[in-house]
Amino acid sequence: MPALPYLFLSPKSPSVVLSERVVDHFSQNEQNIEIAPGHFYRDLNPLILNLKNTLERSPSATAFTDHFASPSPSTAPSVISSVLSLSPSNPSVKVSRTPYPLTYKVEDYVQLAAYAYFLQHGTLVPQSALPEGVTDEEYLGGVMSFSNNDLPRYVVGRAIERDEKSIGSCKELVNELFEELSEFDFRNGPVRRKFDGVKYAVRKIENVLYELSVTDRSPDSGSSEPSTKKQKTISSAPPSVVDKASLALIKGRFEAYDQKREDVIKRSREVQKAAKNSIFAMHRGNMKQAKELLDTCVKVGNDIMKVIEEEPTLRQGAFSNSLEEYAEALLFHTWLTTGKVACMSDFSSLSINEEEYLGGLCDLSGEVGRVAVLKGTKRDREGVQGCLDTNLSVLYALEGLHLPGKLHKKMDPLRGSVRKLENVLYELSLIEAKGGGQVNTDSTTMGGEGE
Repeated sequence: MPALPYLFLSPKSPSVVLSERVVDHFSQNEQNIEIAPGHFYRDLNPLILNLKNTLERSPSATAFTDHFASPSPSTAPSVISSVLSLSPSNPSVKVSRTPYPLTYKVEDYVQLAAYAYFLQHGTLVPQSALPEGVTDEEYLGGVMSFSNNDLPRYVVGRAIERDEKSIGSCKELVNELFEELSEFDFRNGPVRRKFDGVKYAVRKIENVLYELSVTDRSPDSGSSEPSTKKQKTISSAPPSVVDKASLALIKGRFEAYDQKREDVIKRSREVQKAAKNSIFAMHRGNMKQAKELLDTCVKVGNDIMKVIEEEPTLRQGAFSNSLEEYAEALLFHTWLTTGKVACMSDFSSLSINEEEYLGGLCDLSGEVGRVAVLKGTKRDREGVQGCLDTNLSVLYALEGLHLPGKLHKKMDPLRGSVRKLENVLYELSLIEAKGGGQVNTDSTTMGGEGE
């Protein structure tokens, strides 16, 4: 088994105590996860910090590895299991895996578990040894963080003790892991960036072994071949330290997921294109064609929903953007035909979530603004006033909400649309007072998604 980590932290090191005020101030940004009962960050953060401190201050086979081997209700594995086992269909529970707060914490746990498993067994932790519910991406991200960060630091510590055996175990594990992961086709993202770091971990460990070999002062140090290499040539092939069968299954699931992702992206373009063309048709006054295109959105969108039910994470990105475009088109169609703004319950044909609805509602202001400009050129003051009333109603409804970053960026164009319609109304009043003239439509061009 590998030796315990080297203690970089001296027993004489000074202690740093932060006041509760400082801790509370910089912990407030972690309140964006709501989990009933209790708060995930509140329960898990101290456990992860405690495990890290155990490695730094008093690493021992029992103090660290027993935490994972026989978890009690207050340990990280138990907290992870209780959170990941919560049913997403339970309305009283909100488990946010995107944009990644929960995922990052699960990866931190996997990283620590991989370290503990390596110290106990000398091999890479298999996915089956982790709590049920840890995703493939979280597992790979955690073990790669372990190989990129913990192992090189462990190697440096053992090199101080000139423990070539433990360093050799690290080299063997990282080499095998890199060889297996090279078979994956990682798309651009956090996992891909972590994979790029594995090759640097391999180089770091090889450099340390080389430096130990050239500074070896043992009696046989004059040999032209390092001792580690000599041991390798005379010993039989060691057993694999990486569960290759498990990684092969993960690779297969990654490939199947990527194929579904490509299909979702491709078909989402059909929804987005049909929704945009429906809006163009409405501006031309062709309501029949617009309705047919909206029906196309519903048909294709519901086909994609069947895939989303199997892989919920595929909703983010292209498909969510296409649903936002569909929401804008249906909102515009409802407004033109009834003069009202549709609510979420009117989207029964194709289900959209709150963020997609609000995104479409913000973009609706641009289409309403274009209608207002057309009415302004026809001196239809009442029509312009109706458009302004609609955009003001949307603005007042959204201003009181704490919108996420993507939607927050849409608020400035919405406010700009309101200001421009106010100017159109003002210019119409001047024209009426003069008894004729032209409306300055160049300064009243509405912003929106389509520009």
